[in-house]
Amino acid sequence: MNDDNKTKEQLIDELTELRHRINELEAADIYRQLAEAALVLSEERFSKAFQCNPDPITITSLGEGRYVEVNDAFLETTGYERHEVIGRTVFDLDIWINPQERDLMVQELREHGYIRRSDEIKFRTKYGQIKPFLFSTEIIDMDGSPHLLFVTKDITELKKAQEEIKYLSFHDKLTGLYNRAYFEEELKRIDTERQLPISLIMGDVNGLKLINDALGHHEGDKLLIAVADVLKKSCRQEDIAARWGGDEFIILLPRCDSISAVRALERVKSSCRYINDLPIQTIISLGLASKYSSDQDMMDVIKEAEEKMYRNKLLESRSIRSSFLSSLENTLWTRSHESKEHCQRLEGMARKIGQAINLPDSEMDNLRLLAALHDIGKIAISNNILDKPQKLTPEEWEYVKKHSEVGYRIAISSPEMAPVAQAILHHHEHWNGSGYPMGMKGEEIPVISRIIAIVDAQDVMVTGRPYQKAFSVEEAWSEIQRCAGTQFDPELVRIATEVFGVVY
Repeated sequence: MNDDNKTKEQLIDELTELRHRINELEAADIYRQLAEAALVLSEERFSKAFQCNPDPITITSLGEGRYVEVNDAFLETTGYERHEVIGRTVFDLDIWINPQERDLMVQELREHGYIRRSDEIKFRTKYGQIKPFLFSTEIIDMDGSPHLLFVTKDITELKKAQEEIKYLSFHDKLTGLYNRAYFEEELKRIDTERQLPISLIMGDVNGLKLINDALGHHEGDKLLIAVADVLKKSCRQEDIAARWGGDEFIILLPRCDSISAVRALERVKSSCRYINDLPIQTIISLGLASKYSSDQDMMDVIKEAEEKMYRNKLLESRSIRSSFLSSLENTLWTRSHESKEHCQRLEGMARKIGQAINLPDSEMDNLRLLAALHDIGKIAISNNILDKPQKLTPEEWEYVKKHSEVGYRIAISSPEMAPVAQAILHHHEHWNGSGYPMGMKGEEIPVISRIIAIVDAQDVMVTGRPYQKAFSVEEAWSEIQRCAGTQFDPELVRIATEVFGVVY
């Protein structure tokens, strides 16, 4: 049937079918365009996610491991430039520390298609640095061939943090020695037959409370750190030195008899005597005990070492106090203008005034000690201030004035110095109440403080200071007499001028 003979109805049917075909073709084209757009969008999103990811990501060929793409994080982490990586293999760059690890990983990938693992793996950077990473990987298709999408996470900082946490859990933060918890765990591990004999040394640092109270905890911390360094240097590699608590330390010496342990103890004791840069000489009381039989309880050994330490501390107390006073005097002479000769002159002058007013023997002893240590608080003052040739600023002067209170805290912590603690505190008080630190006046001020105030002022004026020229003896006594009744006790000034034959 030709087209001329087709009925109207047939033409309408064919036209309708043609329109359906056109619609189908148009729809297919739209779907194709949408699919292409979605693919482009997907690729753009993948590219952005790939490049902007803070973790290193690479795409390599599965077989030979040739780099197809890497992100900026990978370049930053490894130190390479992009042109140094693309087209080369992982073996060319020698990135894998153990190339066999990659072979095993590829084998596992072929079986499962992906790996999600928290195992740590190490890679080598361009400059030879070894870095730890966590990784995940899977096989992807690129242009019809399998490739490896490898996502890593640099855990260098995480590992450092973990090591720091581990270190802090085992060590004393201040001294760097092992802490008590770690020591007790190691004690359980070492307390075996094959480690016998096991020796223990316990040590107690003398003077820590004094330094903390008088000079501040910063100086006390310096003392503990210095002692800890001595212990580290005095120990063998297999020994364990720990901070037992506060001012106490303990050393565990496996396979060490008492004779060898005594030698270690003497090394510690001797080394502590020569610690420099501390305001007070360090003295440490030590105790030692040894375990020779597995039947002995280690806690009993520790107790024995502790008891010996406290016994030695008691026996050495007189020597400790004598060394303590000598150390204070030497420190004062070294760090201030209070020379040994100055203190000796003060003692001689003060003794004569004390005899003239019939001071009892006990007060004469205190006067002698006060002459030597009245300015002991100056050991806490910076030499930048004490040696300043110019006039002190108001702030610096207020700082200097605190030395009376520091000296009081030092003295009250020592049985030998305690009797003169109040006199040290008040030796800069004035007769009329204008002095420091308490503003005491008249006979409220201890008499030995009033005596020291006169002779100290006289000697300072005669010898001079960086900020003050020296006076003649006559000028110095004239100035003291002028200040009688205001700064100085007028009666003691009268007696002093008679004792030293001052003529005006």
